[in-house]
Amino acid sequence: MHIAVGYSWFPTAAGYHWERALVERGHRVTFVGLGHEERAGYDATTPIDRIVERLPETPDLFLWIDPADRYFPQGIERLPIPTACYLIDVHIGGWRKVAARFFDAVFVAQKDFVEEYTQAVGHCQVYWLPLAAAPDVHRDHKLERIYDIGFVGNLAAAHRGTARARRLALLAHRYQTNDFYRHYPPSEVGEVYSRSRIVFNTSIAGDVTMRIFEGAAAGALVLTDSVANGLHELFSVGQEIVVFNDDTNDDADLLAKADFYLAQPDERNAIAAAGQRRTLAEHTYAHRADRLLATISQTGFRQCASLRGASEDACRAARHTVYTRLHMLDALLDEARTAGYYPARRLWSVLPCLARRLLL
Repeated sequence: MHIAVGYSWFPTAAGYHWERALVERGHRVTFVGLGHEERAGYDATTPIDRIVERLPETPDLFLWIDPADRYFPQGIERLPIPTACYLIDVHIGGWRKVAARFFDAVFVAQKDFVEEYTQAVGHCQVYWLPLAAAPDVHRDHKLERIYDIGFVGNLAAAHRGTARARRLALLAHRYQTNDFYRHYPPSEVGEVYSRSRIVFNTSIAGDVTMRIFEGAAAGALVLTDSVANGLHELFSVGQEIVVFNDDTNDDADLLAKADFYLAQPDERNAIAAAGQRRTLAEHTYAHRADRLLATISQTGFRQCASLRGASEDACRAARHTVYTRLHMLDALLDEARTAGYYPARRLWSVLPCLARRLLL
């Protein structure tokens, strides 16, 4: 299959893991997303239907992958080919419900949001597709496991004062850890986890994070907070990963389980090995790519995006919501000019985006 893939490229992007997985499975991939100094691409304001019609061969599918990072192409609703989106942060971004209305198939990373998105888009082609590991990155490097606890993740200002920040500070004080507060390039993430006896995970909003799959793929014991969103369907708790009770604010169960498994290497290693086997057998991006394309290829699949055939005003209003949330000021200005707005109205239409750019 020939897939046109659109996302904002950077080395750690989930979209980049998807690209490699699709190629690994023998598919042809054409990148039509937002470029980077390390990767040629397209301008965020170039309509995707114009990009696709200029390709030497028409793709079989357009796939847009979250996180967006100031990229959401105009003209999705005009594409003659099937369209799909993979939405990762559905637990924190309500604007994605608006974005999802442009697509014929909607795949969400968190199980508990399938019904919510089905109602938002007005059709039934909404599916749970969990996150995954990339074995070429998140692998066991066979290094000495010098860290009691390992963690790589987001500790930006927005996460200060959260349970994540509190727990990481507690762990860093009590155990030998990697530096939680530095940025790790993709090549080092698997190395950190390969040097860790335990990979710690704590979600922001009850989500099943990438870290669970990545830590398990690297052969570490994954110790995670108790979340829903299908976690117990993905792993056998107690046999493949370990869950701590996060109902209290004293983190007593977290520390008790960390102490126990650090003191019991045989049991820790057995669970880690089982988690690694399960991840590599079922939870890689190649497995997710197989499932997505099998769904798209099913008999009865329809090009039924709710904004296909909608008025230009309806599509423009939906794009305005998405562009504002993604801080896509240039795209908003282009939209206002195309709509024939007078200068004062143009300014009014971009004010919410300007405010977000200045304040966030």
